[in-house]
Amino acid sequence: MSQEFDDLLELGNFYILSQEFEQAIKVLKMAEKIDRMNPELYNNLGMAYEGLSEKDKARDSFRLVLKLDPNHKSAQEHLTRLIEE
Repeated sequence: MSQEFDDLLELGNFYILSQEFEQAIKVLKMAEKIDRMNPELYNNLGMAYEGLSEKDKARDSFRLVLKLDPNHKSAQEHLTRLIEE
């Protein structure tokens, strides 16, 4: 993984924790251009979309996480909750 990717992922996390979900999505989309196969990227995108109540995009992101990492516990929990809503 590149340092730039790691920095963008960390910044995206910061924005999610700050509930600045639109900023998080912008930063995470930049990270996606560097590495499209990272489950944490899509887990974070899912959380940001969930924060904006964009449930379809959130579900799609969490499904992608599970395609890349079938044992990703956080993504499974979020996806299950979204499906049950």
